[in-house]
Amino acid sequence: MDNITVYHAPPRTYPGRELAAALLRRPATWAVAIVLLAFGLRVWALADVPPGWRDDELIETLVVSQKMLAGDLRFYYPDASGHEALYHGLNALFLAAFGPTAPGIRLLSALLGTLAVPLTYAVGRRLFGPAVGLTAAALLAVSFWGLMYSRVGIRHVSTPVFALAAFYWFWRAMVRPSSVIPFAAAGLFLGLGFHTYFASRGAPLIPAAFVVYLALVAPGALRGRWRGLLVMAAVAGLVALPLVLAIAAQPAAEARVGELALPLIEARAGDFGRLLDHAAAALLMPVAGGDPEWLYNVPGRPIFGLAGGAAFWVGVALAAVAALRPLRNRVSQKKLGFYAAAFLLIWWLVGISPAVLSIPPASLGHAMLAQPAFYLLAALPVGALAGWRRLAPARRGWAAGLLAALLLVATAARDLPAYFGEWPARGMVRYLYRADIEDVADFVLRDPAAPWPTDFGITGLLAGPWDRVALEMALGGRDDVRPRWYDPRRALLLWPDVSFSGYPGVESPYAGLFAPLPGDNLLRGDYTLARVAPSVTPTLDGQGFLSEAPLCFANGLCWVAAVYNAAGGQLELEWRVDSPLALPPLPLISNPPPPGVYSGPRLYVFAQLVDDSGAFLVGDDGLWVDPQTLQPGDVFLQRHLLPTPAGARPAAVLFGLYDPMTGERILTVDGQDHVRLELE
Repeated sequence: MDNITVYHAPPRTYPGRELAAALLRRPATWAVAIVLLAFGLRVWALADVPPGWRDDELIETLVVSQKMLAGDLRFYYPDASGHEALYHGLNALFLAAFGPTAPGIRLLSALLGTLAVPLTYAVGRRLFGPAVGLTAAALLAVSFWGLMYSRVGIRHVSTPVFALAAFYWFWRAMVRPSSVIPFAAAGLFLGLGFHTYFASRGAPLIPAAFVVYLALVAPGALRGRWRGLLVMAAVAGLVALPLVLAIAAQPAAEARVGELALPLIEARAGDFGRLLDHAAAALLMPVAGGDPEWLYNVPGRPIFGLAGGAAFWVGVALAAVAALRPLRNRVSQKKLGFYAAAFLLIWWLVGISPAVLSIPPASLGHAMLAQPAFYLLAALPVGALAGWRRLAPARRGWAAGLLAALLLVATAARDLPAYFGEWPARGMVRYLYRADIEDVADFVLRDPAAPWPTDFGITGLLAGPWDRVALEMALGGRDDVRPRWYDPRRALLLWPDVSFSGYPGVESPYAGLFAPLPGDNLLRGDYTLARVAPSVTPTLDGQGFLSEAPLCFANGLCWVAAVYNAAGGQLELEWRVDSPLALPPLPLISNPPPPGVYSGPRLYVFAQLVDDSGAFLVGDDGLWVDPQTLQPGDVFLQRHLLPTPAGARPAAVLFGLYDPMTGERILTVDGQDHVRLELE
């Protein structure tokens, strides 16, 4: 029995399970999963959230990017208060590939917003280790702020991308200063950042301030790095120089920056109140009193919820303690990792400074340079747990993982429903993004049961060229649908007799003349559908005037009738479009336009009261109907406010047409520059 050998079978192995376990232990696996999640959240329903198109998206794409496609290549465009070229150069490629659609306008932002996530991981890992990098990347992936600027076709989202790339190479260069190539790479991205968005101009201040910090607390840490730092500065300056020269050649294009810098302007004049208020708002925006703009936020909604806000301020405290430790203990370390927290703290403070120096307070857009820093600071407690030596290594991992999961779940549960559900459903958001225009297009394209006319009116307060463009895009280029736009406060479209009216509701003198149509229940959102009552010509009581035959002007617009109500000081004119209106071409121009470029209407009606001697008493100019959309056979009313001045005795009403750009009057077909109606 003593010679018997007992055989023990080797433990059964599961290669697939072991491989999966090994992969799950690798930070890179989680990083890839986070990036895929970020990409999915940024492209899902990209055409539906935001719920329509805002001016900035359309302007930046269809004006600036289109100029690049047309061969107008610059480093700086004066359109829309000034635009750097890099984002638009990239966006032009998407516009050329997809046209004016959601991919053509928003996909670049979605890709850049996705790219910011792995870059945040890379920078966080290099500064503090994988736990911080993964947590920060995950928080950014699911955050309201990250989604907001990744899903609109504006250039803000490029700011954190270039800053992250620059800081990644900067830290790599500082840790291993043996080669100047990483320094040059950092300088390249710092310089390229200048060509994206004005907030990026603060990015070079962050490594500069960090170098000053090191010079004060640990001069030895800079040994052997000065040559590389000079190379970085030189490369950044050379890359940014074309933009600097372009702006210097057209300083008026930077007027918007001056307009936004109101707190700084007031501080220079000795009034620091607004500056201090903005500083408080910027410091509190992680937990209270967030961005007040409906375009970018549910007004006042902070960046973090309870869990994220607590983690953020703990992270700030940890970073501050670490940054001040060398000053307190006079400790000098040559290893750069010892000073990473100071770099992050500087990044955050410099990054929020545009939100301090400009209006509105706590602006998410103006603080874009600091966006990754917010989430890295919130992730620092996870890194602290992962490195807490009082815990056993296994428990450190579990504790850090549990905290990271808690932060991720809390942020996702708060921010994803807010972004995809609450925010786009708000009435003001729908108005600002023209969601109601999308609803009109959807209604028309759905082919209701009853035959639907392709000629109709749309009321709006601020109807303009970008409203027309938004509807054309929503209709998919259908040229058989011909909407007419008008302001119901001063105009009424009689033919076509069907009109959509939407948000925000306004008081209209013509409101009682509409009857709802049965198809109204098919509409979503805030628009209603109604038909104007027949034979409404005109609506005012008073002295009436009727042209025996429509009196036509040379541009194709004809006057039909008028009523002057002396008691109310109102003149109502009825017009008919006799032939296609002869109007100057109306190019798409940014809002605000470049300096010296006129972008207003090209057709107005002037109306005046005069006395017996022909002296001017009072006047009122406007059209309140978009002439670019009018078609032959259209009939509309417009109301002019002509209150009689005290003591005056009006004798006649004068009216006519003119071009507001040139002031040139449009003659009648018999050569007159106005119509005169004698009053009783």
